[in-house]
Amino acid sequence: MALSGKLRKKDYHVWVIVGDGETQEGSIWEAAMAAAKWKLDNLTAIVDRNRLQNDACVVDVMPIEPLADKWRAFGWRVVEIDGHDMEQIVESLERAKTHKGIPTLILAHTVKGKGVSFMENVPEWHGKAPCKKEAECALEEIRRCACES
Repeated sequence: MALSGKLRKKDYHVWVIVGDGETQEGSIWEAAMAAAKWKLDNLTAIVDRNRLQNDACVVDVMPIEPLADKWRAFGWRVVEIDGHDMEQIVESLERAKTHKGIPTLILAHTVKGKGVSFMENVPEWHGKAPCKKEAECALEEIRRCACES
């Protein structure tokens, strides 16, 4: 999509969200190389860097560090942010649209299940829905956290 936009001289920006576990896949790096080759400055990828995938920690499945350096080596501009800070998120998205010459990667450091005591950093919650009681408890914790902010 980004390459098509460039070739057709269209003024739009393409956004991609990737889990950090997905960066273990060759298709991600093939796309990253192509984006740098074609200087797709109309492309921004956001990596949700929560260090968890499926039912395990990313490092236990296939280590990916140094992740930021890898993206830089593939020719991307890398911006690291706190993925829970809306000011940082908005600022990095806005700046990505104005950066020219190479694609941008936003490495958003997050905590899976943030704000819910029994879900935070627990890999089992990656693909599991809470039961009604768990959902009510989670929503109460999130509301309480929001009120304290």
